[in-house]
Amino acid sequence: MPYTFVDTQTSFEQLIDKLRSKKYISIDTESNSLFAYRGRLCLLQLAAENIHAIVDTLKVDITSFEILLVDKNIEKIFHSAESDIKTLKLAFKTNIRNIFDVMLAAKYMGIRKCGLDTMVSEHFDVKLNKKFQKANWGARPLSNEMLDYAINDVRYLKKLKDIFHSKLKRNDFLNEITEEFVKLTKLEPQESKFDRNGYLSYGMSRNLNMLSLAVLKELYSAREKAAAKLDVPSFKIISEDLMIRLSKNPNHALANLTEYKGITRYVDNMHGAWIKDAIKRGLKEKIVSIPKKVILSKEKIEYFQKVKERIKKLKRWRIETAKKRNMLSEVIIEGEILEKIACRNPKTEEELMKINGFLPAKLNLYGKEIIHVISAEEKLF
Repeated sequence: MPYTFVDTQTSFEQLIDKLRSKKYISIDTESNSLFAYRGRLCLLQLAAENIHAIVDTLKVDITSFEILLVDKNIEKIFHSAESDIKTLKLAFKTNIRNIFDVMLAAKYMGIRKCGLDTMVSEHFDVKLNKKFQKANWGARPLSNEMLDYAINDVRYLKKLKDIFHSKLKRNDFLNEITEEFVKLTKLEPQESKFDRNGYLSYGMSRNLNMLSLAVLKELYSAREKAAAKLDVPSFKIISEDLMIRLSKNPNHALANLTEYKGITRYVDNMHGAWIKDAIKRGLKEKIVSIPKKVILSKEKIEYFQKVKERIKKLKRWRIETAKKRNMLSEVIIEGEILEKIACRNPKTEEELMKINGFLPAKLNLYGKEIIHVISAEEKLF
């Protein structure tokens, strides 16, 4: 089926009017997060009965799309809803109701290879072009081949949804997974913030002396400013490895910058001046203030050891339960909730239900088992 490329406000509003009468909308998004300092929503792909459209969100204000997203009578179908929902909510303030996540459904059915291309190939014998998975969707103009790729990400979602919905119903999973879908709709994006001590997380930074760390800190901060100014991801300015090498012998680097692998003529022309300035500041600073490690009491150490043991036990239980139910272990209880359980150490199902993010359906299915696993573990101490 052919698709429409929507790049004017008028045509977008007309599209919204057409979609309001539909029972479902398949949705996918494309952003430029690999090519911009702060990624933006660049394309919105939509499919419904007799409608296939690609919206240029760099030219169109999609705020009115909310009227469809919040309509509980229209099912919104995604593949990997988490990323798309966060992308949409970051693009404009909106709520979302009534979703179906094809990838999550596949995991409930025990399918390990649940990428869209794999499932489309297996169910419809169609090989999708994945050439543009890491394309710069913020660049214009977009080629016809790129647009063909983009629309295919929604073309088969309804068919996959129908297949998995039937299987979920047959296995009595609908109530459980519906709660998961509702939980996904409440996700909120968190904009990345610059961590001024992030350079200390570099693996090789622990081998640097205090002077070299001071230089690395300045290079790290200066690189971030350069990335923001040029609107590109920081890793595309200069690499962590190059900053470490420059920091090891900063005086030599200052005098012989172009000798270093990674300092091409382009890099030297574009960034050489601020790199040298950062090295000079580090040499002048000489030392850095490193956050002090928290010294744990004996009681705290024992507490965290018990938490680790509970996590191990719960993970073993989760694997065994997943095998019995023939589904992937992460959909039994997600890792973040598992850790919360281990930390809170609930003694009753009532206490378990108070853990934020733990769903009622999970309590009915696993509440008694989880309490038993924790209680059995407690006897070890």
